[in-house]
Amino acid sequence: MVNVRRCPELVVLVPTYHEVDNLPELARRVFSAVSKAGIEAELFIIDDDTQDGTEGVCKQLEREYPIRLITRTVERGLATAVLHGIRESTHEYVIVMDADLSHPPEDIPRILELLKGGADFVVGSRYVKGGSTDAKWGVFRWLNSKVATLLARGLTSLKDPMAGFFGFPRSILNEATQLVPIGYKIGLEILVKAKCRRVVEIPIAFADRVKGESKLSLKQQLLYLQHLRRLYRFRFPQAAEIIQFSAVGSSGVIVDLFFFLSLTYVARIDHQLARAISFVIAASWNWFLNRWFTFVAGRDKQWGKQWLQFLIAASVGFGVNWGSYKLLTDHVPYFTEYHLVAFFMGILLGMGSNYTLCRWFVFRPFDETIRGSGT
Repeated sequence: MVNVRRCPELVVLVPTYHEVDNLPELARRVFSAVSKAGIEAELFIIDDDTQDGTEGVCKQLEREYPIRLITRTVERGLATAVLHGIRESTHEYVIVMDADLSHPPEDIPRILELLKGGADFVVGSRYVKGGSTDAKWGVFRWLNSKVATLLARGLTSLKDPMAGFFGFPRSILNEATQLVPIGYKIGLEILVKAKCRRVVEIPIAFADRVKGESKLSLKQQLLYLQHLRRLYRFRFPQAAEIIQFSAVGSSGVIVDLFFFLSLTYVARIDHQLARAISFVIAASWNWFLNRWFTFVAGRDKQWGKQWLQFLIAASVGFGVNWGSYKLLTDHVPYFTEYHLVAFFMGILLGMGSNYTLCRWFVFRPFDETIRGSGT
């Protein structure tokens, strides 16, 4: 009779990069916690080919604990490391935590209990009642965390959506749209893409690392902003597109004004010719940004033809803007006195016309775009 090894119900995924000094203590505390709770678990270390002795330490730890080392030699990054670990595992429940011991392994049994009780997603939170951060946290780090949390408020009501200590049943991934995270906030990606409804936060005491160095950098923070943009596009696809289109248009106004003033007062070009040149430059600026950031499916269209189409659409939008202003101020008594109101109404009408033409004439129809694209 073949002896088939039963897979434990829980896997703890820990992405690592230069964390070799923390691994022995991490393993000891993880397995002490699950052993006391009578939980069968495995610990997966997903290392980005650090070459700092992690392989040797894991071989030693494997003699005492059910640990598996997965070394990645191509991909890099915390979020993709977690996804790699998920693909390599078959366990019913997944818990993710950092290797630096900032997350208390002793809370693993609490997270698993809630997951077994029906929760879709459980977060070890610093900001719910009873939670705390290390006393050594500075004002800048605290402010950075709060701002990042505020930026994610439109995606989730969690008090600590930045948390890297979380768990979920594997089953929630069955209905999830393709996960394409960047940076390090994989928890937020899963929470949004898997459309988790029963979400629970438990308080944890977040400790500052003792060994090793933090991986948080300006690059990671910029990646976080890019990741948020993707998630907002996924959750609110058309609203996010309109907001981005408006933001690009606002930047175009600044470009337009800069070149108009420069050409008129510095280069001494006739103001009407300067106005035409500045319009083309600003419209070209808007086209480029919209092609690459707003209309994510528009990059495969021939750029020259698309640019001309965008100039036509922008010209129509400008005509609507100017025409509505003239009609309002010529024929509506209220606007003959309040020109500024008519000015802004013209901008809104022109922008609406411009967006509609760009969406249906210059770029692809909305329903052909990739919802939640990784672009």
